[in-house]
Amino acid sequence: MSVDIEELFLEGARVLTLKQFDKALEIFNKVLEKDPTHIKALEGRATIYIQKGEIELAESDLKKAVNIEPENARIYYRLGQIYYRKKDLDKALEFFTKAIDLEPTYPAAYMARSQVLREKGLEEEADLELDKAVAVQRELAKARGVIDW
Repeated sequence: MSVDIEELFLEGARVLTLKQFDKALEIFNKVLEKDPTHIKALEGRATIYIQKGEIELAESDLKKAVNIEPENARIYYRLGQIYYRKKDLDKALEFFTKAIDLEPTYPAAYMARSQVLREKGLEEEADLELDKAVAVQRELAKARGVIDW
C-alpha cells in the first residue's frame, strides 16, 4: 500500500469525523479505486452509507471487507448493526456473537447483543450480556492502568 493511498484515507477519515459525508465518500471512493481491498476505506464508506440510510450499499461494502479480513471482529460488529437496523434480530445476534468470538474483550458487541436479546424478550440473557459488557470494560480499564473505583 503506497503512502499516498494511506494519506488519502486519513484525509477521508478526518472529514468523516467532521460529518462531511459527501466529501469523505468521494475520498474513500478514490482510495478504493486505487486499492479495492483497503479495509478501513470500505468500513468508512459503509459508515457513510449507514448515515445516509443506504443500508444495502453499506452491507455490500462490509461483506467485501469480511471476505478480505475474515478475522476482523469490528466488521462482524458492523454487519450486526446493519441487520439490527433491518430488524433481522437473529442475523444481528449471529454477527454480534461472531464479533465476540473473535474478540472476547469487545464491550460494544456485548451491549449490542444484550439489546437484541432484550428485543427478543429474553430479559435474563440480556442482563447477563450487559453484565459481561461492564466486566469487560472494567478489565480493559484496568489493563490501561485506569483506576476503577
